Amino acid sequence: MVGFQQDLKYGRRSGVALGDYDAVAYAEAFGARGVRVRSMEEFGDALRGALEADGPTIIDVPVDYSRNTELGEHLIPGAFE
Repeated sequence: MVGFQQDLKYGRRSGVALGDYDAVAYAEAFGARGVRVRSMEEFGDALRGALEADGPTIIDVPVDYSRNTELGEHLIPGAFE
């Protein structure tokens, strides 16, 4: 269960605050290729590169979760009660 689901069901969050970390450096520390993207165009290029590369690639995509709780309330009425 992710944070916004915990908010909806329990009114609080637990165990989901990861803090700020560098996903690209984390991937590289384990021998994978790490790529950070900031646009759909960059994502397409990164995905093509990942599919062509030997070994694993981690693509770091920034996501705005600020409206997840609001959106989640409309997905399935009563699902988080």
